[in-house]
Amino acid sequence: AQVRSQLPMRWRNKDLAALYFSVLDIGLTRRDKLRFLRGYFQQPLRQTFSAERSLLAWLERKAEALYARKQRYGDAL
Repeated sequence: AQVRSQLPMRWRNKDLAALYFSVLDIGLTRRDKLRFLRGYFQQPLRQTFSAERSLLAWLERKAEALYARKQRYGDAL
């Protein structure tokens, strides 16, 4: 384990994509996702969507790509 004063942005983004992928099949509602975003970024949703627009779009694409790969290869990821 590493102890760091600041987490590299790349690692944070990768972990968020993996988290999003892992919850795709558990039946979260749109409201559940919005609640997570509000808590994670600690700011109003309007501000989060404005400031993190590209990150949120990337997370969506990355999670969908991982999900498609899982559909093709099963658990052999």
